[in-house]
Parts: sequence; C-alpha cells; structure tokens
Amino acid sequence: MTSNDVHYGPDTREFRNAGQAEVSEDILAPDVEIDTDDEVNNVPAEDGLFINASDEEDLSSFRCIVCKTFPVFGGVFKCPERHLFCAGCYQMRVLDKMLGAQLGTCPRCGMRIYRHQPHRHVVGESILSTVIVGCEKCEMLMPRGQLRHHGRNECPKRLITCKYKRIGCKWKGPIGLLEEAHVENCEYRHKTGLELFEELRMIQEKRDAKQIQLVNIMKLLQLPHITVRLLHLLPQSETFPRNQFNAGPSFQAFGQHWCVKFKWQTPDNSELPLDQQTDHCSLLFQLCLESSDSLQQRGPLVLTFTLISSVYSHVRFQPNLCEKCDFTRDNTDGPPTLLYENSWRSLDMLINKRGFYTRLLMSRI
Repeated sequence: MTSNDVHYGPDTREFRNAGQAEVSEDILAPDVEIDTDDEVNNVPAEDGLFINASDEEDLSSFRCIVCKTFPVFGGVFKCPERHLFCAGCYQMRVLDKMLGAQLGTCPRCGMRIYRHQPHRHVVGESILSTVIVGCEKCEMLMPRGQLRHHGRNECPKRLITCKYKRIGCKWKGPIGLLEEAHVENCEYRHKTGLELFEELRMIQEKRDAKQIQLVNIMKLLQLPHITVRLLHLLPQSETFPRNQFNAGPSFQAFGQHWCVKFKWQTPDNSELPLDQQTDHCSLLFQLCLESSDSLQQRGPLVLTFTLISSVYSHVRFQPNLCEKCDFTRDNTDGPPTLLYENSWRSLDMLINKRGFYTRLLMSRI
C-alpha cells in the first residue's frame, strides 16, 4: 500500500496531535464492558495498514517478544535489557509467575523482572499510538491510537446490525445502501405484537439463562477449594486447523497435568466460508486431563470450572460453567463448551493473528 492508494482525512498534524492526547484511551483500556452477544463490536482490534513496508520494519522492535504482535491494550513494558512485552504477556510471564515458586524473568535474556518495579516503555507507547496507518476497510489514514474508535463509529464500510435487532432480526451488513434496503424490507418492521411474542419470549429466555450462568459463576468464586490459572493461546504461525479440537496451553493443578483444547467450528464443516464477514463460526473449548494414572487409587476427581476472558483479551467470552465433571482414567475429557461466536474473519484474526488470554477457574467438589 502506498500513500497514493489511500484516502486522506483531516490534516495529518491534527490527527497526530489527537493521537498523542489519546495514547491512552486505546492503548491503556481494554473493552471490559462489551456485550458478549455484540457481534459487531466484540471483535479483535486491527493493526491497520502501514503506508510503506519500511514503516512496519522500522517498528518491528516494538513487537512483543512473546506473542510477536504490536501491543494494543494496557501499555508496553520492558525488562532491564529493554526487551518489550505487551501488557497481557507481561501479566502472564511476570505477575503470574511471581505468585508461584518461580521468579519473573525475561524469556529472551533471563534477566529478573521485579513485580513491584514495573518498567513502562512510554516512548514505545507513544510511537505505536501516533504512527499513521490506514483503516483496513476504508483505507483512511489516521494515528493508530484512533483506529479502534474509527472502526466502530466512523468507518464508512463498518458493519452494523438491523435497527430491529432487539425484537429478533439477525441481519448484519455494511452501513449504507444495503442497510437502507434491508430496513425498508425487514420482515420485523411489519410484524404484529402477537407475531413477535414467541421470538421475544425466546430472547428473554436466553438472557435469563445467561444471567443464571453469571450468578452460578459468582457462586463458584465462593467455593473453598478453588484455583485460578492464567492461560495464553499464542497467535498461530500456521493456520489453526478447523473443525477439530487442537491442544492449547498445558498446566498443573490439583496434583495433575491438564490441557485446554480449542476447536474452530465452521458452518457445515467447510474449510472456507462463502462470506468471511457474515458467515458464523464458533470457538469451543474442552478441559482435558493429561495424567490420569494416580486417579485409580484416589477415585474420580470431581471439578466445577469455567473459562473466562482475561482483562487483556481482545474479545469477551460467552459465560460458561461446567457445574460437575468427573475426571477418571476412562474419562479424561470435559464437555465441549461454547466460548465465542462471530464471523469467520473475526475468528481468523483472533486465533491466527492475535491470540487470546483466558482465566481458568477450577474448584474441587
């Protein structure tokens, strides 16, 4: 992409000044209040299109040394040798390790990183927030710090939902003429209250079930034998296999070795969708016991558990809870559980380009 290929918005200097003022809003605050059912906004953040290939090369030193991505949320941290971490990987490699027996160390140079002495790379945060990039949809130029706000509120090619979504319409498409044509012909526009009653009842039942799930997760937090594990699925260097469970992070808990597996489920098990923007895909997870030999003497290991999104994850996960699962030598896999639903494009960006952070809450019952 070159400067001749893009559409310029307001004066670049004004954009740059605005970006410096917002170094923060976008690079410091993850979206903790996004609705898990908001398919338009509950999506991974984009990096934007660099105007010249040399720009991305010049900024390569600001990539996180763990996940290899440009930091988006929570700032940029560094070890004493100036190796950079995004906030999520800093939490995983430094803060979480300090809670256990191991000390936080830089995975590249081995230097010790003290939890009580965090080193922010303020210059890196400013550069990453103010560098001029193009929107991946409309190609308008702006500081990278404004990209997420632009994509949600100003981009002329952004996706929106139907104005009748609250009463059941599931249409999603680009803003503009297609939106106007849909609203004009939307079947929900002319439905009577009696016709909508059944659909509204189902919508309310879904909301009630979600609320009950959240209440039960709060009860899980009050159980006595609870443990929490921070887990990180790194961006996949090769395309993540679809329609099958693939091994993710491994860890130890309750004297056993565990693994969380993930499955990218596509419509009709197809490899490629007809429409990457609108075709629905799902992300499921499964808790698996890797070492089960000792269970023969101890009996079954009965757990209740949930997997929730970490503060630095790009998306919010669906509330989920396995209230009781008996792990034995013959039953080492928990039930497949829905974690996230969105378009093929959003799943591709989340799994293959961004990765995600989660918290696994487990309690022995």
